Amino acid sequence: MLASVAQKGLVGLIWVCTWIPLVGVSLAVAQTPATPLALSDEQVTKYARIVLEMEPHRQEAQQRSQATEDPATKDQIRREFIRTATEIITRHGMTVPEYNRITLWIRSEEGKELKQRIEAEILRLQSRDSHRKP
Repeated sequence: MLASVAQKGLVGLIWVCTWIPLVGVSLAVAQTPATPLALSDEQVTKYARIVLEMEPHRQEAQQRSQATEDPATKDQIRREFIRTATEIITRHGMTVPEYNRITLWIRSEEGKELKQRIEAEILRLQSRDSHRKP
């Protein structure tokens, strides 16, 4: 099933600006939110679930994109990923702007504490899920 992000040695390293994608936002336009984010435990869990569900799709899109030199194909892969990511985000009850705002915040110096909460929640969810599998 879903391979453990922690097992791949990615937690901690993957939080460097490239792992969690901003959905449908140019990085040139994206800015860290001016207002500090205070998320409830429920919101942290929601975000962690989104990240875990989105990661295999991100990896696949990245591999497909790296396998081609055609700009039109790369653009199509990017659009497909954005569509899939948007579906995942909204299915979990979050909007794309909310998701992007959290992503920008945890990438910022001010977002370290929230990033740690999310990392811990990802590990908790993975641990729980691994114990449920036969």
